[in-house]
Amino acid sequence: MSLSLHERISLSLAPERAVWLRLSRGLRPRLVERAVAACPPAEQGPAWRPALAALRDLLQEQRLPPRATTLVLSNHFVRYQLIPWREGLDTPEEWQALVQHAFQQVYGDAAAQWLYRWSGSGYGGPLLASAIDSELLQEAAALAQEAGLRLASVQPYLMAACNHWRGQIKVGRGAFLLAEPGRVGLACFDERGWSDLVFEPLDGDIASALPAVLPRMLLRLQRSPLPLDVYAFAGDGSAVVWPEPQTLRLRPLALPSALAALSTADRAACSMALLGD
Repeated sequence: MSLSLHERISLSLAPERAVWLRLSRGLRPRLVERAVAACPPAEQGPAWRPALAALRDLLQEQRLPPRATTLVLSNHFVRYQLIPWREGLDTPEEWQALVQHAFQQVYGDAAAQWLYRWSGSGYGGPLLASAIDSELLQEAAALAQEAGLRLASVQPYLMAACNHWRGQIKVGRGAFLLAEPGRVGLACFDERGWSDLVFEPLDGDIASALPAVLPRMLLRLQRSPLPLDVYAFAGDGSAVVWPEPQTLRLRPLALPSALAALSTADRAACSMALLGD
C-alpha cells in the first residue's frame, strides 16, 4: 500500500474491537481508508489482550508503509485519578513518585507496574493523571514495529478527546462528558483547572443508557458543585439527552465530519482512533 506524505495512520483499541484508520492530515482530516476487527472479551488475563491480538491481525493484512502512528486506548484500559497539588515538588521524579503513590493507595502493589502521565492547568491546581499497564505499552510498541510502524504516541481516550475539543470548551465551571460502549466518564473543571472525575459503566446502547446514568454521576461529585455546562460526546454519534436541571446546560459536541457519512456501528468503531493527533 502506498501512503502519501499528506496522510497519517491512527490506531485504537477497545474491549470489543481494534481499528486502524488512514487519514489525510490537516485541521479537518478526511477518512481515506479504514479497517475494523471485532474481538471476543478476555476470558482470562488482561482485558486488552484480545484487542491487541486483533490489531496484530489487521496490521499484518494491510502491509502498511513505514510511518509514525498514534494509538488511542479505550477508557476501559486506563485508570484515572485527580491528584491534589503538592507544594515543594520540583523534579519530574518527585511528581512521578507523588502520582504513583496516589495510585498505589487505591490499587495496591499492581500500580508499581503501570506507566503514568499527568497534566495540570497551572500552579496550585490538581493534576489529571492516567495509568496504563506497562505490558500493554510494550506489546503495542513491539506489534507496531513488526508492522513497520513507529508508535509515536499512546493516548488515553479521555485525554485525546479533551485535546480535540479544547478550543470549543469555554473556561468556567463545566464538565466534559465522554461516552463509549460500556463506559462513560465525566471530567469537571473550573477556573483553576480539573476539579472532579467520575466514571460509570453503561449497559446497553449509549443513547438509552445515558439518561439514567448521568444524574447518578452528578450526585457522585465530591469536590465541586454541579457544572454549569456539560460538553458531551458519544462515540457513536448518539444524541446525548437527559432531564436537565435549570442550572445545567447540555452542549453536545458534533461528530467529526470525517465520520458523518458512516453507519452508527462504523462511527462507534472509528471515532476513537480519529481523535488521536
